[in-house]
Amino acid sequence: MAYVLRFCNNLKKNRIDPKKGKLEVAELYKAEKVILKEIQLETLAEEKQIKLNTMKGDDGLIRVETRVSCRKDLETFRYPILLPNTHQLVKKLIMEKHIELEHAGTQTLMSNLRESYWIIKSRKTIRQVVRSCITCKRFSARPLETVSIPLPEDRVRDAAIFEVCGVDLCGPLFLKENKKCWIVLFTCAIYRAVHLELVTSLSTDSFILAFRRFIARRGRPTTIYSDNGKNFVGTFNALNSIDWDKIQDFALKIKIQWKFSPPSSPWWGGFFGND
Repeated sequence: MAYVLRFCNNLKKNRIDPKKGKLEVAELYKAEKVILKEIQLETLAEEKQIKLNTMKGDDGLIRVETRVSCRKDLETFRYPILLPNTHQLVKKLIMEKHIELEHAGTQTLMSNLRESYWIIKSRKTIRQVVRSCITCKRFSARPLETVSIPLPEDRVRDAAIFEVCGVDLCGPLFLKENKKCWIVLFTCAIYRAVHLELVTSLSTDSFILAFRRFIARRGRPTTIYSDNGKNFVGTFNALNSIDWDKIQDFALKIKIQWKFSPPSSPWWGGFFGND
């Protein structure tokens, strides 16, 4: 609109020095007032202004006479411009302010707009515009709620503590004299109790000794869940040195059922792997 007004102004007769180049601030303000005046002429009806104390300013725009009209402030603050709530350009103006204020909420946006404009049914209109913002929809959307599935029998049945448990290793932890150690974590599947054992190597014999200490302290479990050593990647590749077949044979001798997580199943072992 500002370029159109400049073009029309340059077409006037006796124009010796036509304006060129970038737009000036005064031209932008003039274009804005022309657009606002057209909006008022298109959509504002007399019956919608009955309940408002309106007046026509020197620029031809219909303004609202507020209770702070005697304040020494900007004219747009003392006499905000009256705008309809149904015009598309008004909604675009609200969206522009919404983005300019970093996607502010309804109350903040309405307070900022009220400094220059008096939009009919402003709260309802601003709320509708904010709800149509794609960015706000993305960040305020409700998360998908999934139905919880029943827990397996080994998680809910009546059993003694550590009768059903899971085992995992964490580490390494660095000690003095450049030594390492690992923690064997035993977690009860039913009561979520935790038992820790310290090992200084990842050998199968060290793990079996830690397992025997656990049995001597907590009693013999009937079922044990664990990750398969071949499933570990990165720093946990050292667990491949543990002979899990030998450990399973040791468990069978003392009548313990050992269950390994299936390959490529990271959702398994949550009750002992997340601790």
